[in-house]
Amino acid sequence: MTDNDIIEQLRQRTYSTALKGLYHVFPMAKNYIRANSGSGDDAQDIFQDALVVLCNKVQSADFKLTVPLRHYLMAIVRNCWLQELRNRKKFPPGDADKEMLEDESTAEANYYLAKKAFDQLGEKCRQLLILFYFKKEDYKKIALSLAFSDDKVAKNQKYRCLQKAKENYISLLKNIPHAKQQ
Repeated sequence: MTDNDIIEQLRQRTYSTALKGLYHVFPMAKNYIRANSGSGDDAQDIFQDALVVLCNKVQSADFKLTVPLRHYLMAIVRNCWLQELRNRKKFPPGDADKEMLEDESTAEANYYLAKKAFDQLGEKCRQLLILFYFKKEDYKKIALSLAFSDDKVAKNQKYRCLQKAKENYISLLKNIPHAKQQ
């Protein structure tokens, strides 16, 4: 069965036929997972997860296979296994809820600090950064809007404004007790 045959079978949702054509990849997946701190059971679970991901991706209208299917499936296996390893390291049993709350509060704090750092900039810097990053204006339009002599001046000024915003952010971050340095 060719790769295109397998993909067509997956699209038609005749999984039993398609999966038979894919299981020749399992020994490679098992070897990879065992070589990277996993067990045979981990390999079975991850391979099943990878097959689900593959089936979902194949259903997408813009799916186009540019490599052999076994390589594509192994890439999915590797990504699934790396995610599983991250999850195991990041969330020891019982700590998942605490970790998620810390992540949310950290994200909120980072947003607050970034906003405060931005607000500390001068009006012209704030306008320039808004025009460039949010309104997607090119440097010529920015130069006209903000009365710079040309687009090169606007580009240099954007760099200076961004550097100043970063300095403000780092300064604010250093002034927070127990802040995690990034």
